[in-house]
Amino acid sequence: MLRSKINKHTIFSLYLLVFVIILIGNTFSFGLKHTPLLLLFFIPYLIVYAVFSRFHFNIKNSFNLNLNYNLVLTILSIVSIALIILHFIFMGGLPAFEGFSMNKISEVAQLRKEIGTRSPGIWNYFSSINIKALLPFLLLVTLILKKKRLYWVLFFCVAFYSFSLMQKSHILSALLPVLILMVFEKKWTYVLKYLGTIGSVIVLLVIITNPQLRGGINDLNEKTNQAQQQDSKTKSISSGLFKRVIITPGTIVGEWFEIIPKQKPFLNGNGYGFYSRISGQEFHNYSKELYPLIYTENYNKGLEGSVNVAHFMREYSNFGKTGLVLSGIFTALFFVLLNQLFRGSDTGLKLAVNFFPIMLLSSGSLLTILLSGGWFIFILLYFLFQNEIELKR
Repeated sequence: MLRSKINKHTIFSLYLLVFVIILIGNTFSFGLKHTPLLLLFFIPYLIVYAVFSRFHFNIKNSFNLNLNYNLVLTILSIVSIALIILHFIFMGGLPAFEGFSMNKISEVAQLRKEIGTRSPGIWNYFSSINIKALLPFLLLVTLILKKKRLYWVLFFCVAFYSFSLMQKSHILSALLPVLILMVFEKKWTYVLKYLGTIGSVIVLLVIITNPQLRGGINDLNEKTNQAQQQDSKTKSISSGLFKRVIITPGTIVGEWFEIIPKQKPFLNGNGYGFYSRISGQEFHNYSKELYPLIYTENYNKGLEGSVNVAHFMREYSNFGKTGLVLSGIFTALFFVLLNQLFRGSDTGLKLAVNFFPIMLLSSGSLLTILLSGGWFIFILLYFLFQNEIELKR
């Protein structure tokens, strides 16, 4: 009974996991102080989803286009690989290999910050779509359609490109879809291959971005004592990943609650660029403006950055408690629509397409993940190839 409900409401169940992670991290750092505010989002979300998920809409699950799938697949693959090569050319090198030669954590942090500015802005968008939508989709569909040669070319491109860009999330976004599908199909050799690749890339990037693990110094934390420096490298890596995934999302939500509106006012719509352009008022990006308040020590040492936070906090920063309620309603309606779109698809494919984007909602805007994060394009490509995929399963 429970398994049937989870299969029917896969999207809802997955987001429930995201919210629980946020709740755990927030409670760990702030106790129950912010729980009432979090419930202002979650209770409307539950109610609206429960009501509207009972209705079934006539949303066609396939475009039913007569395509030459082999030709389309070849073109998409050429475009994807060309985008990788051009991105490397525009960046003027491979950032990960540059970072490996650096001995100070401040130098590596500055390098990571500059990656986005080393190529024209439009190429950063192309890169995001490529690594978060095009490459994951191509890996998934070539695996299902048994296009082995093309699959292996794409697999090595994914691993090398993700590593070179020095973002641990890239290898996850690219390989999680195929990993999830192989788990559901119980193909454990593939599962081990993907887990090994993800783990290897993440460990290498942790070592590169933390020079103190390879004999360098952590010049951003001068108070670190000798005993701390001699801690196990494996322990440092594993505890850092646990904190980043489980604790940090809820902690950052709490930091925003602490700062807004005590230190920073509600924006009343000016946290949205389109509204500021219409109203003629100043646009405020709190993701950047709150960085000096949350990471004060790093900011005082000359580092700048952004503070990514759970998707519903953008509405809170604009409209306070009302924003949390509205975000809960909008999120529920969106998930009802998404669940209807994938009605009839097996659970493995449903999770393969949607797992990583939904998990990203713990630290990102829904519209950003949907558009520049490639989620919409991934869904579009899936339905474009749906007939061919289902014939092979």
